[in-house]
Amino acid sequence: MGCILIFKTSVDATMKRLFQELGGQDIDCLIQSSQVGRYKAQYPYINFIDICQESFYDLPAEVTDKIVSKTYDKVFVTFSGINGHNYGNVMETVSRVRFKRAFFYNCNGDKIRIPRRNPVRDALCRLYIRWTGFIYILRSERQGVRHSRIH
Repeated sequence: MGCILIFKTSVDATMKRLFQELGGQDIDCLIQSSQVGRYKAQYPYINFIDICQESFYDLPAEVTDKIVSKTYDKVFVTFSGINGHNYGNVMETVSRVRFKRAFFYNCNGDKIRIPRRNPVRDALCRLYIRWTGFIYILRSERQGVRHSRIH
């Protein structure tokens, strides 16, 4: 058994499915203030962390400090549907957490692996994009076509 972090970013049915699947493992769950009491009563074996608001935008420092100070074996970001949209704010928080593996977990119980950040790979990709943009501009200028420079 390992330590697990769950983001309550979905409806109750998805959360119930995930909690049943994980059983009685050591679980921390970030949850909205309005739902803490109900969830604590329903799942007393889970450590619910109140995010002190109703959305995951700009989480308070005391909340992020709790989760970034631990290392988790697994992290789950839940979806109410099959796919998730507009999870950038949640993914910013996930990127600050130390974990071995992370997953998106949808309403059907499907797990989609979230790749780890790789600063070297990311830098190389940005460099490649800039390089191809530069080559494109040079080729266009040779052919007499004017384009605005890529910044």
